[in-house]
Amino acid sequence: MNKRKSMEQVVYETIKTAILARKIAPGTQLVETMIAEKLQVSRTPIRNAIKKLQEEGLVIMVPNRGAFVMQPTREEIMQAFEFRTELECIAVPYAFKHITEQDIQALRQMIAQEMDAYKEKDILKYIRINKEFHSFLARKTKNKFLIESVETLLRKINIYLILYGVFYYVNLNELTNLQDHEKMIDLIERREAEQLQQLIREHLYTSLRDLEINKLQYQELEDVL
Repeated sequence: MNKRKSMEQVVYETIKTAILARKIAPGTQLVETMIAEKLQVSRTPIRNAIKKLQEEGLVIMVPNRGAFVMQPTREEIMQAFEFRTELECIAVPYAFKHITEQDIQALRQMIAQEMDAYKEKDILKYIRINKEFHSFLARKTKNKFLIESVETLLRKINIYLILYGVFYYVNLNELTNLQDHEKMIDLIERREAEQLQQLIREHLYTSLRDLEINKLQYQELEDVL
């Protein structure tokens, strides 16, 4: 039993690492027979590992075809960013009623943590903190439906950032997204709603524009394993 679990973890970590490192292209089929041959494992741990990756949103199951690395369309990505932008802007005036000085300090700490994630090249750490930062306004509204909507979109968009974001290629001296975050905190602290909403729109437009959907070099699955 322990050996089965261990092999499942090996398969899971091997495939996930390859996806995070941008070695496997979105849309690539995860062929069980090939994975079994390359990693010298049976089909059961492969299926369990793929199921876990599916739960995390990195893999999708297509009926009668098999498992594939997530490959959202340009239209899906654009719709997600557009809807997220509107929801974050809607949250602003409602959130302002509940923001404290402790919240401002916590937001500033998040920027430091984001910088650490860049230095460590830890994309999962960065995404976790970035999600916390961008869900802040929604959470402060105390509106259950707004919070759920924003967090659902952020989970989707985080997958897009993993697949297409520029995290690994950004110059640490030119982290405009962190500069935007600092400006957002200043506007939140001064309760300048219109300016904050405009900056949110500009910031998310830049994030969408920076996704490198067609600029990455990938390998065949059998060469990665």
